[in-house]
Amino acid sequence: MKRFALVLIAAVCMALPAFSQESEDSKPFWDHGDNVSSISYHSVNIYKVLDQRDAFVVLFERDGLRVGKAVVPKKWAQENPRKFVLRNKPKGLPSYMTVFYRDGEFSKVILTVSLNKQDPVWSILPNSTKLSGTDADTLEITW
Repeated sequence: MKRFALVLIAAVCMALPAFSQESEDSKPFWDHGDNVSSISYHSVNIYKVLDQRDAFVVLFERDGLRVGKAVVPKKWAQENPRKFVLRNKPKGLPSYMTVFYRDGEFSKVILTVSLNKQDPVWSILPNSTKLSGTDADTLEITW
């Protein structure tokens, strides 16, 4: 008798979802209307940062084995609001770049690297090298 009662209760519990109804305006469980942000970001590992007088050229991991290139003007660090932040990485973490977007448009880039220029991630690009993008207002990257 006890087993029959337990089996009956289990059967009812398993059958209840089949009779439930979805509302017509069903939304994802996380979407309450007030917690959806207009800001998104993308982070990638950095292979090398080439330092030049006007900009940093960042070589980063793209699609696993491919290498991407981004030119980050140094003047962005002085703009208000700042579009570029260079910060020291915690010990034990790899160097990485985070690009923030607001409503799908570029907002800010953060390079998290060792600030010690003796670190292998740093290299120098001669000032005679012509770079395109040192006077850009936005960062165009294909991920």
